[in-house]
Amino acid sequence: MTDETQTQPTEYKNIREEKSAWFLEIKERAKNLPRGSVEHYAPAVAAQALWMLAQGARIKSISEKTGLGHETIRKLEWRHNDTLETKRKEFSMRYAIAAQEYTDLLFEKAEQLSNDSEALSKISPDKLALTIGIMTDKAAQLTGMAGMVIEHRKGASIDDAMKMIAETKARIAERIKSQAIEAEIIE
Repeated sequence: MTDETQTQPTEYKNIREEKSAWFLEIKERAKNLPRGSVEHYAPAVAAQALWMLAQGARIKSISEKTGLGHETIRKLEWRHNDTLETKRKEFSMRYAIAAQEYTDLLFEKAEQLSNDSEALSKISPDKLALTIGIMTDKAAQLTGMAGMVIEHRKGASIDDAMKMIAETKARIAERIKSQAIEAEIIE
């Protein structure tokens, strides 16, 4: 072990080991793929692109970082979909654990603020409102409530409504005409 790896926290060592295992897995899969595939001629680049895909990075960002074209990245995603799904589940669990840590810190911070009115007065209401909105949305999501409701309405189109109005006007005009009384004005 070098001095650098000895001083790094265990978490970073684990991530580096995971990336190495990921690279070896991609290299192994390349044996069953066509010779022209990126996994053959640039396995490290393919592994990096797939690692970023698994973490939810945008294709544009992956393309800028790796130099791969959008179509090549899509092909990678297609060929390694099962591996990506497994990795995405692992990342989502990590993010959930980190979210729990930060949620605990948020509650600690809220408690500090509730005990320090001067510090609380320095926080803008829009930041508090944003925090409330995010936390409310996540709470609803975790309880299974819909975060967004899309309503599909069916009804008359503008043309249908115009036709109905014209028909109604014609019926009213016909009734008025049939109920008219002839009268003579006497002076």
